[in-house]
Amino acid sequence: MQYRFLIVFLTIIISRETFSQIDSNRIARNVIFIEAAGVGGYGSINYERVMYCENYLMFTIRCGISTYHIVDYTNKLNPDIIIPFTLNGFYGQDHKIELGVGETYSNIVHTDLTNFKPKRVSNFNTIFSIGYCYQKNKGGILFRCAYTPIIEFNKYLRHWAGISFGYSF
Repeated sequence: MQYRFLIVFLTIIISRETFSQIDSNRIARNVIFIEAAGVGGYGSINYERVMYCENYLMFTIRCGISTYHIVDYTNKLNPDIIIPFTLNGFYGQDHKIELGVGETYSNIVHTDLTNFKPKRVSNFNTIFSIGYCYQKNKGGILFRCAYTPIIEFNKYLRHWAGISFGYSF
């Protein structure tokens, strides 16, 4: 009985090596980049993860963080927080067309008009993205420029654009 267990155990260990070979079609699934302007306002730091990649088509999810003011109007540390979340689709090999949609959560400090103290106001703004992206599927440098209109408070359209530089791995 112990010999059967040992044989099964060794078979599993040896066969594990055949499944763990390096994939020659491996793609870089993680991207870290900075964006000037764009969906995070005046600038943001972002992480993007490839969820699906087949031939010329790729889908990603993206999350970032940005700030507008670091101190509030009373000169106290009280940063505005902006967090963009997007779903993006790309078409192409190294040179890609990008289409994206998402929401930006913003938590901004305003003056409370009843007591004139700082008050945080949270909003969700709808964001879109259409642009160009240079990114090799196997990893390396990323460059992106896009038209990124923002629908503020889900009422007002603001025309906006962004440019990004980063690294995929």
